[in-house]
Amino acid sequence: MSALRLRRALEYPIFLAKFARVFLTPPEFEGATLTSKRLWNLYKLRWAINRGASVLPSYPAKLTVEPTSVCNLQCPACFTGAGEVGRARSPISLDLYRRLLAEMGDYLFQVEFYNWGEPLLAKHIYTMVEEASGRGLSTVISSNFSLPFDAERAERLVRSGLAVLGVSIDGARQESYEQYRVGGDLETVLRNCRLVRDAKSRLGSSTPRLVWEFHTFPHNTGDIEAARGMAADLGMDFALSKGWVIGPEWDPDDRWAPREPVMPFPCSWLWHTATVNNDGGVAPCCGTFYAEDDLGRMSTAADDPGPTFMEVWNNPRFQTARGLFRARGDSPAERELICHECPVTIEWERYRAHLALGGAREAYEITIGRNARYNYFWNRRPAAATARRRGRGRVPAAS
Repeated sequence: MSALRLRRALEYPIFLAKFARVFLTPPEFEGATLTSKRLWNLYKLRWAINRGASVLPSYPAKLTVEPTSVCNLQCPACFTGAGEVGRARSPISLDLYRRLLAEMGDYLFQVEFYNWGEPLLAKHIYTMVEEASGRGLSTVISSNFSLPFDAERAERLVRSGLAVLGVSIDGARQESYEQYRVGGDLETVLRNCRLVRDAKSRLGSSTPRLVWEFHTFPHNTGDIEAARGMAADLGMDFALSKGWVIGPEWDPDDRWAPREPVMPFPCSWLWHTATVNNDGGVAPCCGTFYAEDDLGRMSTAADDPGPTFMEVWNNPRFQTARGLFRARGDSPAERELICHECPVTIEWERYRAHLALGGAREAYEITIGRNARYNYFWNRRPAAATARRRGRGRVPAAS
């Protein structure tokens, strides 16, 4: 037996034990109620990922839904903030949302209420959270929170059962905060956080857990410790991460934020997490912005329910996207997908080649960092989106 085969034979029982432990451990979604349906769906889902299945017998474990595609700020590294038009600017219909919950609610663990818009601008956001929480689902909102808010809204948000409210506050001073959160007012944000904190106290509620989300950039590194102290005073957890920038990585040595490990993996979004936009478009992941990159579509019309989510989830385009993680081909059907050139797909292909040549799993080095991954989505615009940008086309209004 060769040294390589011997090493792998000795490693296999250890790998199998680790795999079994990870496979059987339920996900940690705050506020989610464990049920036999959810667990059974989860195990089918994980088995499908490990087999690289293209057709899934399972629903995703998590749903990212876009309550509205509108935002009130102009953050420079956000498609919406930069003025791009990826799809109609509108809220999701309550009918479509309820159809999603009716079909998927027994199998999901979490609903995440944000993507490219500001969720607290959606007129049905409290109802949406209440109905998901009522099904025993973990619910999460991430907001800029620089918007009109009052004690009544704060109490309704707390009563909705929201598990986590993340607030993007990238500075401890208005001068630094507004460099990225363009158009935002720091004092308004802090006042709104106090309103939610006080509403939790009045109602005797431990939720939502409040999180100060500090994205660090070259202009706000001096604010980190002050912001950490302000978060503590407000009863907020403090989450520090590196802000994405358009162009080269600004902190390659990870001096200002903890390194976020990036491991090669078959894209979990195509199996584990669904992204449904306000216009019914089902995207391959949260990184895509334009309707042209959706892999399917659900109807927004109340009198025409159209395909079920599961029919979209297993349509030919989703099957083709998942198939890229078995073999990344070059057919027209494959090349038209945003997933074909995605850094996650390319990294997985390189990782598999590394293993095929006898390389050890732990010896593989990531070739495409997180900032470069974000830049892939930022720099890739479908032809129709380029036409809209130049004023030659527009997205029709959502029904």
